[in-house]
Amino acid sequence: MMHRRFFAKIVHSVFLKLLLVIIVAGLCINLAVSAFFVHFTRGYMQNIAFRKNWVQYVTYLVDDIGDPPGIERATTLAQNLSITIGFEGPDGTWQSTGSLPLLESMPLKKINENPTTYYGRHDGRIFLVVETGGRRYMFDLMKPYSQQRFVEEKIVFLIALLSCILLFGYIAIRWLLKPVMWLNDGVQQVSSGNLDYRLPVKRHDEFGKLAGAFNSMTGRIKEMLHARERLLLDVSHELRSPITRMKVALEFMPASSVTHGMQADIHDMEVMISDILETQRLGSPYGQLNVEMTNLEGLVRDVVAGYATGTPAVLLETVQPGIEVTLDIKRMQTVVKNVVDNALKYSDPGGAPVQISVIRRSPHVVVQVRDTGCGIPAEDLPHVFEPFYRVDKSRSKETGGYGLGLGICKIIMEAHRGSITVESKAGQGTTVTLLLQEGTC
Repeated sequence: MMHRRFFAKIVHSVFLKLLLVIIVAGLCINLAVSAFFVHFTRGYMQNIAFRKNWVQYVTYLVDDIGDPPGIERATTLAQNLSITIGFEGPDGTWQSTGSLPLLESMPLKKINENPTTYYGRHDGRIFLVVETGGRRYMFDLMKPYSQQRFVEEKIVFLIALLSCILLFGYIAIRWLLKPVMWLNDGVQQVSSGNLDYRLPVKRHDEFGKLAGAFNSMTGRIKEMLHARERLLLDVSHELRSPITRMKVALEFMPASSVTHGMQADIHDMEVMISDILETQRLGSPYGQLNVEMTNLEGLVRDVVAGYATGTPAVLLETVQPGIEVTLDIKRMQTVVKNVVDNALKYSDPGGAPVQISVIRRSPHVVVQVRDTGCGIPAEDLPHVFEPFYRVDKSRSKETGGYGLGLGICKIIMEAHRGSITVESKAGQGTTVTLLLQEGTC
């Protein structure tokens, strides 16, 4: 039982798998390097020792072949020692393989006097030539490639072997860490608002458990948001009946400052409830847009005309004519009005006018509303589209609104496959940018 638990722990633990990969890769590399250097060093030392005894070695070979040379004995030596033997003299020439070059074709260097011994190289091969008894004996003692070429081939082989080991380690680690890429994709999907996205749970290690926890967390967040929206919607619906009864009751009461104040409060509540229900309807799959091809310049001019007598002024700074966009006119007017109202609300009545521009940035159309008001603090900017969020924490009526306006604008723009962004610096003003697709939405 303990062995099974230990084995299961290894199989289901990504950290132990990574450790195992590192240990195996290290052992393979060490074994490969050790085997290479043992083989290479041994061969190198043997080669050095052999060179020191060249003359003595070939002298023994000449004596063993005999005088006159015994062809049968020379053939046996060549086969047993894996060398090539040849000789020439008054009684003819002979070679064990027929691959020895002509002595006249290669330069020779004398390396011994008694017996007279020469050293020569030809086509990457090393030869020793011994002159004795009126004959010349030739021996090919090395393989048909030079020592330098031997070293280069071994190094290339070692590099290729180590590269294969490292490649295997990389592939194994990449496979083990693949859930991290899935998790990264999941985080991006959820951060963009896609709470229906789920990670594939195909593993039973730590990453598999993490993927399952991520999916569970996303589901709970979705349920919490849905419950909050459902509660807000239900409360809004339930408030309509008592508000209507209060309005009717106020109609039968004598007019006074108290009744006027109550009527104003009831009107504010009706506006807030309407905004909440409108937000919910646009966010649902049934809140379809009534779209039609519209001249965007004319739509913005109609909205600006409603602020002709207000302060500060609202001016169309830059307008490119002939921009046609398919959109819901009423809802887009709501967006522009909300943005302009916010710009006026937080601007000095005697200050610079609010400026609006309508320009093309193919394939998009951009509507910008700029003011020189008090601006929005940096810490509040990420939250301005959240329902009921107010930069003014006192929530005073003098600063207006309930924190629903920009949230509705965002939903309407996204329903048009567009976007709304806010750029602002405290004390320097605010710029709101509306981005739409030119032509069809």
